[in-house]
Amino acid sequence: MIIDCHTHIFPPFIRDNREPLIKADSAFRLLYDSAKAKLAGAAELVEQMDRSIVDQTVVFGFPWSDSELMQRHNDYVGEAASRFSDRLLPFVCVDPRANQAAEEVERCLVGGMRGVGEVAFYTEVLDSSVVDMLEPIASSCRNYRVPL
Repeated sequence: MIIDCHTHIFPPFIRDNREPLIKADSAFRLLYDSAKAKLAGAAELVEQMDRSIVDQTVVFGFPWSDSELMQRHNDYVGEAASRFSDRLLPFVCVDPRANQAAEEVERCLVGGMRGVGEVAFYTEVLDSSVVDMLEPIASSCRNYRVPL
């Protein structure tokens, strides 16, 4: 069995609004400013998995700084995994600095997501404050016995 363990998928509302989102979110800009950085949806990913003989893929959204966008993107990932339940393994994606990060992790794990990732620090210095930030998220992962 071949499992791709790190793939972002994007709903139409993000793919169709790439430019404004690049301007609004510095982390998104860092990774997706280049036209070479593809934004694929779930169906497109599954088609590519078939061509590449990949059995399953761990999928997640993006660690948006905007909590509403983070929630909408996680909802898309969950819905996509329901449509392709034998192929896509959904993980929650949060910005651990966001006010609602721990609550979003809990909401998504209750909803059936299989783990948490990507938890990204694209522009920050990693120091001991990161451990404090991640503790509520790690606690949920321990409670649900899922990977972080």
